[in-house]
Amino acid sequence: MSGRVRHVFDVLTDWPRQTAWVPATVVARPEGGPVGVVGERFVGTTTLGPWVLVDPMEVVARQTPDDDRPGRVSIVKTGDVFGGTVEMVVAPAGTTGGRVRIEWTEHLVVRPRGLALLAACGGALPGLVGRVAFEAVLRRARDDLHGPS
Repeated sequence: MSGRVRHVFDVLTDWPRQTAWVPATVVARPEGGPVGVVGERFVGTTTLGPWVLVDPMEVVARQTPDDDRPGRVSIVKTGDVFGGTVEMVVAPAGTTGGRVRIEWTEHLVVRPRGLALLAACGGALPGLVGRVAFEAVLRRARDDLHGPS
């Protein structure tokens, strides 16, 4: 495994660092909580005009990458508006060149039920908006990874 895989894993799991990637959002850990281990908690707070969305999460599984295995982290969203899971895997991409493969999968559960029904009424639009927004976040993350850390 290259040091590059570890670097990418460390950057992606430095939750407050994601504040620079996600528009209108501040990501923070509770004061005094565990860092870099199972049980780590963090909250993304997004402010859009008068609306504030609080998205608390907890790391439920974490495997730091080493020579024999990729890095993995599993997160559970525990908020009143969003539930669900996030899974990230960071591994070498091929045997040469120091490239890194990132798999980032989110399963989002919208709560409460009325909000979920409203989102469903939007048809494909909420998914399209989410995909475009997430691609913008990933571009910012990529730029951060290529810059100094």
